[in-house]
Amino acid sequence: MELRQITNAITKTIVILVFWGMLLMDLLLSPTISFSEIAFALVKAVIVSGVFWLLFVMLVDTFLKTILLDAKEKKADRIEGGLSYHVTEPSPEEMAWLKAQEREKAENGS
Repeated sequence: MELRQITNAITKTIVILVFWGMLLMDLLLSPTISFSEIAFALVKAVIVSGVFWLLFVMLVDTFLKTILLDAKEKKADRIEGGLSYHVTEPSPEEMAWLKAQEREKAENGS
């Protein structure tokens, strides 16, 4: 998996949660629920989630790059697991194992 894909997935999830949390909390705390209250809550939720989107893109991207650099510095391989599994390159042994698994599936499936 690519670093950008991971960043986008985490950021989208957080922004969606912030949007719904802000919208529902605003509607829950309003004394009456009218069309204007709902419209104002929607606008406010969009603006707040947009600001959070900018912040979280920077934070998550920096966080993942730090993990990647730390994993490369320690020469971690994907077998050790963790989040570094998705951003580190597979070792030659793992590639050979994956190719052997594919060949085995092809032989058994035919």
